[in-house]
Amino acid sequence: MPDLLANLNPQQLAAVTLPAEHALILAGAGSGKTRVLTTRLAWLISTGQVSAAAVLAVTFTNKAAKEMLVRISAMLPINTRGMWVGTFHGLCNRFLRTHHQDAALPQSFQILDSQDQLAAIKRLLRGLNVDDQKFPPRNVQYFINGEKEEGRRPDAVEIVDDYSAKMVEFYRAYDDQCQREGVVDFAELLLRSYELLQRNQPLREHYQARFRHILVDEFQDTNDLQYRWLRLLAGPQTTLFAVGDDDQSIYAFRGANVGNMAGFERDYARDNLIKLEQNYRSHAHILNTANHLIRQNSRRLGKDLWTDAGEGEPVRIYEALTDSEEAQWLLEEIRSLIAQGSGRSEIAILYRSNAQSRILEHALFSAAVPYRVYGGLRFFERAEIKHALAYLRLLENTDDDTAFLRVVNLPARGIGARTMEMLQDQARAHGISLYRAVPLVGGAASTKLAQFVALMERLRSQAQGLPLTESIDHVLELSGLVAFYKTEREGQDRIENLRELVNAAAAYLSENGVDRNVPASVGLAGAADGREAQRVSRADVADVEDAPVAPGVAEIALSPLAGFLAHASLESGERQAGEGTD
Repeated sequence: MPDLLANLNPQQLAAVTLPAEHALILAGAGSGKTRVLTTRLAWLISTGQVSAAAVLAVTFTNKAAKEMLVRISAMLPINTRGMWVGTFHGLCNRFLRTHHQDAALPQSFQILDSQDQLAAIKRLLRGLNVDDQKFPPRNVQYFINGEKEEGRRPDAVEIVDDYSAKMVEFYRAYDDQCQREGVVDFAELLLRSYELLQRNQPLREHYQARFRHILVDEFQDTNDLQYRWLRLLAGPQTTLFAVGDDDQSIYAFRGANVGNMAGFERDYARDNLIKLEQNYRSHAHILNTANHLIRQNSRRLGKDLWTDAGEGEPVRIYEALTDSEEAQWLLEEIRSLIAQGSGRSEIAILYRSNAQSRILEHALFSAAVPYRVYGGLRFFERAEIKHALAYLRLLENTDDDTAFLRVVNLPARGIGARTMEMLQDQARAHGISLYRAVPLVGGAASTKLAQFVALMERLRSQAQGLPLTESIDHVLELSGLVAFYKTEREGQDRIENLRELVNAAAAYLSENGVDRNVPASVGLAGAADGREAQRVSRADVADVEDAPVAPGVAEIALSPLAGFLAHASLESGERQAGEGTD
């Protein structure tokens, strides 16, 4: 125990060792909040106050969740693989997989990232003959996501004029389309989980009794529905431990409500507000400047960061008249630093929105200053990767029209717009997916569509029994994607990315303790080695006295392919809520 609590400052120690009471930890930037959250969790388990299965920890990024699990593994001799540690979307995905029947979803439902969701909306509007100048698809996307994040279904949306009436009509049609195709978007993951917990009392009571401690990171970034979801999971015996910083709340444009922190203090943590104010990242000049600036916000909960690392260099502020002048000033600063002996790898330029990068890159390029841009397209967002994943999604779910449309003519198969119009007309007329509607298309147009379906069936047949990595490699070759990119000017880079997809799948299997030789289409419960690492059963709540166990709480073990597809969607959609709002 002394090792676990070693090197914590007094405020950190107080937060980690709080009794089983609700608490709000107001953690300034660089004050060790992740360490406090992780150590708190490890301390609860190591002191026997709770089992690993009775803890829920929510983070805002997959990277943070993985880091937390790695730290816990280093602190405690336990297997962390089955623990409920993840993002809101990741945990809701896990919950809905377990209770897919109650949630009216197929077990292997697909997750639409922002790009796929927008494509689905465009397809919907075209089918409804909607003027996309009057109703831009992205505006419809923002409307739907906004309503979902407020917890409102179409019937609950207030209609104030003809425009809002049409938007509600699109929302309702979009919901029907997603349900028919067996897909969900990111906002749907949380909303459907919330709705299921709200209406299913036995299920709600089961999870309330199971999770004795709920820990939440970056609480200032929660939206209203996320807070309501947490409150549903918190039973009479549950302790809520929230860590956040109202001074770092910058995601209001994504729906984040910094007022949740004040609401949490009022609702739960009246007597336990701990401030982490010692900063381990910056020097005093930076902290004093930040403190002076943020004090102008009269609605903050209040704290002052300090450090014992010394004053450091004074902060300089330069206000340029134009973006070009700003870029030129930065360039001169960089040249000066390099002349003084600083390495280029030690110099960074931070900018607020992606749109600002163009003028900065132009200045650096023109001055022959080498640079590297971070934070561009994520791996799973790259076009060639999304094409490959679309083929895999069709193997898992032939009713996924978004995946069908992405690859039906890629590589080119001579399937034109007129043929697709005929196919979509048949699908709409019979209320079925595009894949199922192929036999209904007559004439010459049917031949190439039938050939594509035959290709997919051949892919499915030949991949049967293959491990996940071999299945992906097989699909890449037989689909024609590799051959297609060989003919492109920058095709070699794309082919290397496709090969990296196989490595990503191998890493996914390793991180989740799945035997690499298990067939891609076989659930983990049927694996030869009988591993149940991701399966949560009634035994997991055996240490919780009088815990009501709802029917069907055993967690579903997805096939390696279905699990990898969900992982890819969650990774690519981590920043989905803010897509296009720069």
